[in-house]
Amino acid sequence: MHIIIKSMEIKMCVLDEEKECDGCMECEMCDLDPSKVCDNCGKCLDIKDVATIRIDKIITDPNEYKE
Repeated sequence: MHIIIKSMEIKMCVLDEEKECDGCMECEMCDLDPSKVCDNCGKCLDIKDVATIRIDKIITDPNEYKE
């Protein structure tokens, strides 16, 4: 009979780098609604679904292009 002991890697808390992870799951909670588990909605990051770029001019002639 052989007993294999795997070395356990210590994980550090992502919210407090000086604390070992104790499984409290605080890092998985929503920043805007602490009673909810984060679902990556992006509302806390103010992520936009659509972005716009203003175009000043369209150059069709390569000789017209100035650097």
